[in-house]
Amino acid sequence: MDWSRTKTILIWSFLLLDLFLGYQVYEARISFWSDKEVAQGEKWNMELYLTQQNITLATEIPQDTPEMTNLNAEYVGINPISLQELPGLQATMEKMALAAKLDPPLQFRGQITPNEILRQIGQRLMYGDQYSADMNRSNQTRLLYWQMYNKMPVFVAPLEVYLDNGSILGYRQTFFHIREQQGGRQGQVLSGYSALRSLVEKQVIQPGERIEGVSLGYFGSYDADIQTLAPVWRVIHDGKSHYVNAFTGALERQVVSQR
Repeated sequence: MDWSRTKTILIWSFLLLDLFLGYQVYEARISFWSDKEVAQGEKWNMELYLTQQNITLATEIPQDTPEMTNLNAEYVGINPISLQELPGLQATMEKMALAAKLDPPLQFRGQITPNEILRQIGQRLMYGDQYSADMNRSNQTRLLYWQMYNKMPVFVAPLEVYLDNGSILGYRQTFFHIREQQGGRQGQVLSGYSALRSLVEKQVIQPGERIEGVSLGYFGSYDADIQTLAPVWRVIHDGKSHYVNAFTGALERQVVSQR
């Protein structure tokens, strides 16, 4: 065995490997900074465009465009009988929701935050750990939460907690069993800037209006037991919410504010 020749081959092999790995790191950094520059350019262009249209942007637009997929959602309901066995709770089924009344109302204890309110309701609320508060759609008498999937809100699965004078009166809850759609559409979503520009160009958002929130989540139909949830951008403006399909840019639906 020619050890000198073998050693030379190994040295060159490791040198080539180092060069290859170094190039991969360089390429990744260039791609990262390029994406940041594109996002920053979109932000400046959008702010200028909205100013020209006399539209006020009162929120940050998320710059992430993650890989997402359509979801399958099934509403199976929450059995009110098991909840009715708990003392101080009256639960009934409504269309696509469970309505629960706390009797007597539950007095606040400690610091009042959305998470603390759910904790205080405790066992009188099922799946409470799967919801996150939406402060853009909450007020002093009603806290609105959305069921979450992969840290994204599901805009057809609300939890509304009703408050009055330092007390929790009850809640109304919709809950879905959710899974990713096999063979369904999957890919990188459009940017929030693209969704916002689409609404302005279609004159859905009018001059003089104020944009209060732009967020990414899932949306389907409010009145179907089994449905497909598509990734959407939700844009809140002047008391209204519009949903833009994050794959196609098509307008999904308008929802009048409940504030």
